[in-house]
Amino acid sequence: MSSSFNQRSNTHRSYALKPSAYAFSSKCSVLLLTLAMVISNQSVQAESLSDANQSPNRAMQRNASFDQILEQIRSYQANQSSWQTQQQMASAQLKQSALWANPSISVEQTGLQSNKDQELAIGVSQPLDLFGQRRAAQKVAQLSATQVDLEQQRYNAELDLIVQYAWSQVALFQLEKSLIAEQLQVSQQNLDATLKRYQAGSIAQVDVERVRMAHLENQRIFQQADLQLQVAQKQLASFWGSDANQFMIAPTMNELWARATVVKTDEQNIENLFERSLQLETQRQQANIEQLKAKSRPQPIMTLGVNRTRSADQNTENQIRLGVEIPLNIFNPQKYGIQIAEAKQTLIQQQQRFYRQQNQMDIDVRLAELRGLHMQFKQLNDQQVPLAIQVQQKTLEGFRLGKFAVTDVQQATTQLQDVRLRKVQLLKQAWQLSVEVQSARIGLPVEQITAKDALMQLNQRVWQQSNSFPNQLGE
Repeated sequence: MSSSFNQRSNTHRSYALKPSAYAFSSKCSVLLLTLAMVISNQSVQAESLSDANQSPNRAMQRNASFDQILEQIRSYQANQSSWQTQQQMASAQLKQSALWANPSISVEQTGLQSNKDQELAIGVSQPLDLFGQRRAAQKVAQLSATQVDLEQQRYNAELDLIVQYAWSQVALFQLEKSLIAEQLQVSQQNLDATLKRYQAGSIAQVDVERVRMAHLENQRIFQQADLQLQVAQKQLASFWGSDANQFMIAPTMNELWARATVVKTDEQNIENLFERSLQLETQRQQANIEQLKAKSRPQPIMTLGVNRTRSADQNTENQIRLGVEIPLNIFNPQKYGIQIAEAKQTLIQQQQRFYRQQNQMDIDVRLAELRGLHMQFKQLNDQQVPLAIQVQQKTLEGFRLGKFAVTDVQQATTQLQDVRLRKVQLLKQAWQLSVEVQSARIGLPVEQITAKDALMQLNQRVWQQSNSFPNQLGE
């Protein structure tokens, strides 16, 4: 239709110089693009030469595997953590709980005048731990040390998941950028073919402009993908204290999919840290109950002393005094505290059973969704993408021969782009589900893993935990 419109147009003479102008602009754009690629390659080569003279850590940032990146981040973050300090504080708290109560000394004298009878009484009193108060306090302190170990284990597991998610984002953006670059090449081929047909006078100028607009949009999408990749690379590099973003990771699309869908299903090999924390809280409540019961029992106080009596005629008599003071346990001040601790213990056990059941159901739902995504990905990868590539190539070739219109080429190109990007979206969904499943199995909130400042939040929680460590047991 556009070809017949050109043939009947009376303004054909005004178009006579424009094909050459479009050809010139196309050549200029190709030359500029080639020049930019050459400059970029030279800068990358110069950067690689400069990196070779720098530290091994900087050199490892290029083409590093996931295990290498994880090990480097663990080493860097270990220098920033305070776990050794917390272990020392927990050890000091355990030693403090083993200390005996201090004795008390009493001095009493009657008869201050020398011509009267005088009596001087000196005694030392010591509380007797007959009902295990000290032993109960030691058990509570030991559970506090176990809590520090559990928090450190939680920190390491959360750090691994955060690194894995950040690594997956770099890999996915890297893959998305490569697919958009391929689509940009297809768009350039469409523009070149359109310009040739316009030079031959078989299509209108508006068709060229339409294809050029689509090509410019693809260029913008490529720039956006490049920006997303750079941001993801900077975020991952910041985990080991670097600000570089010029590194690549190696996995292909199939490797990314396999890594996302391989999720451990054996529950015996995975310890749910949230459930473990509930178990530890149950043990802490039991230790509190034992401590409260020990405090509720009367604690005797033994007193050993000497009484010296001096009469008015200067006769002196010394007597050794031994006594035991036993408080009357008429009222139990710990009675309701024990009831509260027992109610907490029962409630925690109920929460643990409910959490275990609900968490497993959520994991099963996500695994079922992951299996459904696998079927979609297989169909896209094996059937739709090859077919879309074939249709686009044949449509473009037919357009070059004058058999198809510009709209046909654009439709085939859009279909190819949609199918390619749909693969990336499926990969992103699979990785999101994979992180959710792993977080649920370990007992971690997925929001703490996928947040942009996830590592900063994790370190802040550890710092707050260190700063709020109690100076005295029971605070």
